[in-house]
Amino acid sequence: MENEEENLDDGLVQSSTGTSRCRTLLNHSSNVKRSKTSSVWNYFKVDKDENGEERASYMKCSKSYAHTLTSGTSNLIHHQINCSESLDTERRVAKIDDKVAREKFSRVIIRQNLPFLCVEYEEFRDYLKYLYPDYKCYTRNTAAADVIKTWEKEKKILKAELEKIPSRVCLTSDC
Repeated sequence: MENEEENLDDGLVQSSTGTSRCRTLLNHSSNVKRSKTSSVWNYFKVDKDENGEERASYMKCSKSYAHTLTSGTSNLIHHQINCSESLDTERRVAKIDDKVAREKFSRVIIRQNLPFLCVEYEEFRDYLKYLYPDYKCYTRNTAAADVIKTWEKEKKILKAELEKIPSRVCLTSDC
């Protein structure tokens, strides 16, 4: 009985050197249900069909898919994205053009006399992330460059308008 091992019922392996805890995957069957972590389960419910097999059905259109222990969620996610009934009812996030957003915010900086640093405020960045999670925030140097570009653009527009006037214009400033 030298160095022989004996399997006990509860998964313990006993040998001549002592007892060690070792669970084998082949002999171990767990009845513990895993929690469903995918967000797709907010839109699908699991029911049994007439044959007693579990099926996951989409709550909006009642289309059902086979649901076993080895079934993944990819086909459920694809259906949720492509289902015509969910396209109409769910709110879609609009695409934001980065150039337009930066130009509009440079106008806010100019009109409200904000510091360039305002684009780096943590609260401002959190607000932008809340409105549009994919929006990439930029630095104060980029904001300053955008303000200068806006100023140059507006300067050209004003110059073109003044050239259209048939009479002469004299501008004076008192500092």
